[in-house]
Amino acid sequence: MVAELTNADQVLVVAGRSISLRDAIATLEGYPERTPPRYDLPGPGDPYLLTPAEVIRTRVVRSRIGGREVDWFVEQAKDAPWVAPGSDLRDADPGTRGGLYDAMTSLYRHFMDARPRGVSHAKVSKVLHVKRPALFPILDQHVFTAYRAEARTQGARYPELGFRSITWAAVRADLLAATSSGALVRLREMVAAHAEEKVRRLSAVTDLRLLDMLTW
Repeated sequence: MVAELTNADQVLVVAGRSISLRDAIATLEGYPERTPPRYDLPGPGDPYLLTPAEVIRTRVVRSRIGGREVDWFVEQAKDAPWVAPGSDLRDADPGTRGGLYDAMTSLYRHFMDARPRGVSHAKVSKVLHVKRPALFPILDQHVFTAYRAEARTQGARYPELGFRSITWAAVRADLLAATSSGALVRLREMVAAHAEEKVRRLSAVTDLRLLDMLTW
């Protein structure tokens, strides 16, 4: 456990829930120990090449991607409109046309619009998170449910996009707020100072992924 730390009761908001940094650390302590080393820590690899091993990694986060789907993802990725390595969701303003938000939408739709039966938002997002871990949130049913109200708020904020719910924008709003408040910086300090190695190694994951872990 972590010793008493100044500002440990500072809060960040994730999917409409205010979470103290003390509670955030407790959540990270309980996160499945085997997942980050197998899914997150190997990194994105070649930024413009998707390998079978990278797709298979997503099974650690319960993507349930089968063998034929692995082959489909690898083939589909060959002519994907990849966005720049290091792209960050905080820079993807849904209100700016021709910017990063539109580019990530094009990349996402490259897979979603051509997907075979059985390939869902969860599978596509878990694969794209491997390649652009600061940009693409993991969108499984748990996240969609957690962000339902906030996503609808963002849909109303950006009616020109034509979606009633915009989960990317809702996750981005939390990420921006946690950044501007300093809560993410403080959380990272607490992670780095933690007594347990399994928590300290989470220093290597992106801010976006840390917030994802806190939705559980």
